[in-house]
Amino acid sequence: MLNSVEAGRRLMLRAAVYPLAAVVVLALAFLLKGPYHALGALVSGVTVVAGTVLAAWVGLGGGVRSAGSAMIRLFLGFMLKMALIAAVLAMAFVWWRLPPLALLAAIPVALMFQVLALARR
Repeated sequence: MLNSVEAGRRLMLRAAVYPLAAVVVLALAFLLKGPYHALGALVSGVTVVAGTVLAAWVGLGGGVRSAGSAMIRLFLGFMLKMALIAAVLAMAFVWWRLPPLALLAAIPVALMFQVLALARR
C-alpha cells in the first residue's frame, strides 16, 4: 500500500473542509435574499458534509478486512450518506418549510467542491 493512514486522514479532512467553506460562501450569498434562504443552504450543505464524514467513517473504518467485506462497508457508508441527506431534506421541506432553491443549490456545490478537493494534488 502506498498511502499511509495519516495521508488518508488528511484527505478526508480536506474532503470535508473545502465543501463546508464553499457552502458557507453560498449561504452568505443567499443571505442577500433572506435569512431563511441562507439557513436552507447551510442545512443542506452541512448535511452533505456530515454524510460524507459518516460514509468515510463507516466505509474506511474497521481495520483490515477482506475485499468483499470492504465493498459491503463502502456500500453501506454510501447508503447511510444518501439516507441522511434524504431525511434532512424531507424535514427541511415539510417541517421547517425552508426555500427549495436554497436547499437544492447547496447540494451540487458541496458535492462539486468535495470532488475538487479529492482530485487536488
